[in-house]
Amino acid sequence: MKRKWPVIGVVLIIIIAIIGGYAYHERTVIKNRSLVSQTHTNKHTLSIAQIKQNLTPTLSTTHIDATKSLRSYYKSQLENLTVGTVNGQAIVNPYKTSPLSGLILVKTKTATKVTMQVVGDTKATTITKHYKKYQQNHSVGVLGLYASRTNQVQLTFTTKSGTKTSATYDMTTAAVPADVGTNTLKKSVPSKMALGKGNAKLTFAISSQGITYGLDAQGKVRWYSTKETSHVFKRLKNNRLLIVTKVDDNSHKYNALQVTDFYGHVYKQYDFKGIFPTHSDHTKLAENTVIHHDAIEMPNGDFLLTVDDGSADYVEDTMIQIDRQTGKIKKVIDLKRILPVSSYTKYEGTHRSDDKIDWFHQNSMYYDQKNGELIISGRNQDMIFAINYKTLSLNWILAANQKLPKKYQKFLLKPTTKNYKFNAGQHAVKLIHTGKINGNQVELEFYDNNVVVTRGNQKASKTYSTGDIVKIDRVNRTVTKTWSYGKSLGKTNFTNIVGSSYAIGNDNTLINFGYADSGKRSEFVEVNRKTNQVVFDVDRTNFSTGDWSYRAQRMTLFP
Repeated sequence: MKRKWPVIGVVLIIIIAIIGGYAYHERTVIKNRSLVSQTHTNKHTLSIAQIKQNLTPTLSTTHIDATKSLRSYYKSQLENLTVGTVNGQAIVNPYKTSPLSGLILVKTKTATKVTMQVVGDTKATTITKHYKKYQQNHSVGVLGLYASRTNQVQLTFTTKSGTKTSATYDMTTAAVPADVGTNTLKKSVPSKMALGKGNAKLTFAISSQGITYGLDAQGKVRWYSTKETSHVFKRLKNNRLLIVTKVDDNSHKYNALQVTDFYGHVYKQYDFKGIFPTHSDHTKLAENTVIHHDAIEMPNGDFLLTVDDGSADYVEDTMIQIDRQTGKIKKVIDLKRILPVSSYTKYEGTHRSDDKIDWFHQNSMYYDQKNGELIISGRNQDMIFAINYKTLSLNWILAANQKLPKKYQKFLLKPTTKNYKFNAGQHAVKLIHTGKINGNQVELEFYDNNVVVTRGNQKASKTYSTGDIVKIDRVNRTVTKTWSYGKSLGKTNFTNIVGSSYAIGNDNTLINFGYADSGKRSEFVEVNRKTNQVVFDVDRTNFSTGDWSYRAQRMTLFP
């Protein structure tokens, strides 16, 4: 005979099942509550299909064809040269957009390798490059010429047996464009700077919208491009450059993503016309730049871009991943589907003249390949956060706890020290590795503008700006500030917008106070993190309005 359950027991089982199911549902919702389905559309978001339609880039071959034509021409010139170093041909600005670059064509009787040296004003500013391949026909790339002078470029030819011969070539350059402004050297200690092999590392002042250029250890311009750039100027894994420039030189928009190099070769270009509807015209082409603050190379070679997605209401809150070969959009990340709805529907911070809501203002991102996380910075939310790149689920948030719904607070990183000052209006997030850390921890660097827009310490806001490094425990969700520089400089170097802080080697960090003195000055400071000693300091002034330096990066001309 089967035993019958009492009615009360059945009721209890049902209740437990309901509670258990609800608890499981809550855990699932909590885990994914920051993510709205990529196919979901509401009155606040465009569909993924619409975003793709608005932004679809096209491949351009105009500049690529011009590059190929010039390379073919120089190849024929080299083949027609007479053997002998004295018969070499020196060409300044061979690819028409890099006036402080050059090309020397020369034939040698036997196979040799070449050492190229641009003679500098000092030992620390003499730039050297060793070409290791033995050959007879030499097309020697020259980078790091001075502007407005006749440069002495020395080539040393070494045979396999060790015999050396040399020749010197004159390369005359024009003056630097006035738009670069005035660069005043305040301090330079080359022996303590991170200058790399052959002193080939320059301090690059990345333009907000104009001329990007590179300075040597004495603050002299040693590279610039006549191709105007905006915000993005990065070295790729194959040592080429990724930049955002103009589709048309006469345009005010920067809607071309280009793969190039320091000589001006163009290898790839993706043009974005962009549809930017307004309330009165839903087919209007973008009047501003589609690709705005950042672009990064993903592990598979694709590019991830911060973009305006074509919304009539919101700007600078979307990313797209494009196929490197075809330009096809493979992934769309709409931050309105991840962060609280109230953060954009109830935003009361900055205001734009076109009435669109710049509630997030994404200005940088970094992909952490080890953990599969995308780290994102939003100025107008005073927030840095990480998402799982595959699922888009939220992992952690670095921000003060104001105006943040309860269901998001579990993601907040908790300071391990008292009186921790949270980032406000920050820029230029990046992971670094300065010491031994375990697998659950990462070191994050960023530039803390310290201007509270939505959340943060109002009392400290706008009193100084800093370059910061913090240690984050991803599992326990804690944060510890390990280094900061800039507070002692006070309001003099407070930067309301733009700015960067990057570890560059030798325990040094390069900080760009890009909007000092209310945008009248940009200052580049290299400081040692162990001693807080400044080893390089340059003031930039007299530049065009709007072209304050967005970032400063220490990059080598020759990888």
